[in-house]
Amino acid sequence: MATTDGMTPRERYIQTLKFGKVDRIPFMPGGPRESTLKRWYGEGLPKNEPWMNVLCREIGIQPERTQQQVWHGVETKMMPVFEEKVLEHKDGHYIVQDWMGNITEISDEFDVTYIRSAKDFVTRKWHKFPVETRADFEDMKKRYNPDEPKRYPADFAERVKKMKDRDYVVSIHVSGPFWQLREWCGFEPLC
Repeated sequence: MATTDGMTPRERYIQTLKFGKVDRIPFMPGGPRESTLKRWYGEGLPKNEPWMNVLCREIGIQPERTQQQVWHGVETKMMPVFEEKVLEHKDGHYIVQDWMGNITEISDEFDVTYIRSAKDFVTRKWHKFPVETRADFEDMKKRYNPDEPKRYPADFAERVKKMKDRDYVVSIHVSGPFWQLREWCGFEPLC
């Protein structure tokens, strides 16, 4: 579905990456965290309208309209993930093992799903990381096997066909090297 000015969001994005001519810069902000959205509602954001529509209206741009989007379903995270579990609960804090194998301490206002999904801002005290030795790294590598069948949904080929003539941008998430090494080893060993 082309926008009123003639470019689809996909065309606009590709031309921006190629330093081509575009009708406007793509506007693709990330979504708000739970506490941010709660505050916005307290400040008057209507609850009966998507926040993105309100934001676009407030800053004076047209929201991007696209055809129904199909998600590719490709999973780039480790497989299998570590078991998420509470190891200890004391003094208003949980000591947890998250899905990445980190042992961290978080406020008991939250649970491990806040670490998995980044639903809100959760300050963590780091206790232990999953990669401390070369042997740990060799074990971790096995969790990133690109040939793992579960990385692709059963209907992947069908999804790809549906996405062939799309007007929207398809994205895939892969952590950058520093971010990923921080998750495996922590900050201090990287310095």
